[in-house]
Amino acid sequence: MKRNSHWVRRVVLLLTICITPGGATTTRAAPGIDPYIKMRWPVAGRLAPDGALYFIYNPDGINQLYKASTGGTQKDAVKLTSLADGINNFQLSEDGKWITIVAAVGGSEQWDLYLLDTATSKIDPLFVSPKDVVDSPLWRRDSKAFAYRSNETSSADFHIYVHYVENRQAGKVYEAAGDNTPVDFNRDGSKLMVMKETSASFTQLFEITLATKEAREITPKGEEWSFEPIGYSDDDKSFLVNTDYKADLKQIHTIDLKSGKVTPVMSDLAGREIDGGVLNEGRTVLAVIVNEDGYATLQLRSAKDFSPMPSPTIAKGVVGNVRFQGNFLLYSIDNANTPGLIYKWDMNKSKEPAVALTTADTQGVDVSKFRLPELVHYESFDGLKIPAFMYLPSDYQKGAKIPFIVSYHGGPEAQYRPNFNRSFQYFLSKGFGVVAPNPRGSSGYGKKFLEADNYKNRDKSVKDGIWAAKYVIDQGFTDKKMVAAWGGSYGGFMTMAVITEAPEYYGAACDVVGIVNFQTFLEKTKDYRRKLREVEYGPLSDPEFLKSISPIYKADRIDMPLMIAHGLNDPRVPIGEAMQIAVALKQRGVDVEELYFPDEGHGFAKEGNRLLYYQQMAKFFERNLLDRTKLKESTKTQ
Repeated sequence: MKRNSHWVRRVVLLLTICITPGGATTTRAAPGIDPYIKMRWPVAGRLAPDGALYFIYNPDGINQLYKASTGGTQKDAVKLTSLADGINNFQLSEDGKWITIVAAVGGSEQWDLYLLDTATSKIDPLFVSPKDVVDSPLWRRDSKAFAYRSNETSSADFHIYVHYVENRQAGKVYEAAGDNTPVDFNRDGSKLMVMKETSASFTQLFEITLATKEAREITPKGEEWSFEPIGYSDDDKSFLVNTDYKADLKQIHTIDLKSGKVTPVMSDLAGREIDGGVLNEGRTVLAVIVNEDGYATLQLRSAKDFSPMPSPTIAKGVVGNVRFQGNFLLYSIDNANTPGLIYKWDMNKSKEPAVALTTADTQGVDVSKFRLPELVHYESFDGLKIPAFMYLPSDYQKGAKIPFIVSYHGGPEAQYRPNFNRSFQYFLSKGFGVVAPNPRGSSGYGKKFLEADNYKNRDKSVKDGIWAAKYVIDQGFTDKKMVAAWGGSYGGFMTMAVITEAPEYYGAACDVVGIVNFQTFLEKTKDYRRKLREVEYGPLSDPEFLKSISPIYKADRIDMPLMIAHGLNDPRVPIGEAMQIAVALKQRGVDVEELYFPDEGHGFAKEGNRLLYYQQMAKFFERNLLDRTKLKESTKTQ
């Protein structure tokens, strides 16, 4: 495509808009998409002992902490924080008197730690620094102290500290190289369990005796398995984990803290991947989240013998936000036409239905009519079956050729789940189809599938992504060049990879905070992320391989319009990745649109920025696929 004055004017305009501080914009909104993106509902609910509900909400466009008092409603909730860039998460102490808050400036993920007194709503900034990351606060059961992690003494490593609320003093309790996170205190607070993550499939657990700062590994030494922590048993004699130990699928196991024996405890769930588990305060009830082909279901079990207990009746969807408070179970549920509302269920009244504690602001859109996806499996290049969720417009007629979007998820150690997805539903309303594949390397399907894309196998995952586009074409849903590639983070890499490896299938692409050059990515990503990413993608000591999988070196193959969106403060995939591909394409005269946000990082947290991104992306896909399809059909009938 040749350079033209219209293309130049559009790029200059977008750059002018996007460098406005705070994401403010005077551009005209793309008709239709705004109410979809403005839909909102509370998340991360926590119930206090006095019945108050704390949650994160964004009616002002930025995530802040809110409180609905006992008997109050979401409408009457009080906003407790007003940080300029919002908050990331919070943790409520077991007595309900304190809340730790994690937040950062401008999407940088240089997390700071704050302490809120729930009696006065006073907030103390405990650890605020532009150069250190302080996060993962974990309350001791007596609510008098909490553990956290920080890289203040080594930018590449996280060490573990304990902070005492009464005297506001903190001390380091565990120092070791790597990505370490506190995960549970024992009953009397004398011991702390710490997880070290080396990769998505290799995690270890270390028990710290706080009085002596001695550490001992409780996971099998010299073996590499994933051990996701759940918590100490009620008698502190064992520790519950979700693990793929000596197997492929993750299952709940106990680790005997004296003998080290690792034992599976729920044989009736063998054959299904477990997402995780949550214990109640007394360590008598275990909530088990089961992965059912991407959906997530909930089962309650006795933490004594792991026998089934009465559980709430929950609609098919993705269960999350599982928490206990006394006899109450808190959870959220969402699916393609139900936003993630927070429910409370009384375990003492097991025959009564759960009560919704929150509502969703759907901006007047009838979400009950949103399309549910179909789970499909397509064959990839080598015959491996790849799961994917397929969405079709409500008025789709078999045999019709419609524009299609292939949505590639991030991670790659993640899984596309059939959650409530506002943008998908907007595109369906405009006549697009959407397919969201889970290529090899995705979680949720076992250890073998998760590791099938590591290092030298990167091309196999990319081919799985290409075969998703090939599938919708071969099945007659669409034609070549009527398919768009779209993804963020690793999904952004997949977007760039598929359009350079198989440009004949794609008519447009949108790369959001994606990797294009693995060498510069690994060199520039934050120190504490590098080792974890090298295990997945390959080490910096193998530059030739990194070059071979980097789309930047194949940019000359891109022959379709490209949109790039990125935050200037991205600590994971630095802004240089976006700029490299933009420059390479503009030098060749390829149509490229750019959105850069000065107050965002790895994604777009502020509503003003998010709206601008979706407005521009909607116009971009509609102009390059939908309008082209209509023109093609019109030409056929003439």
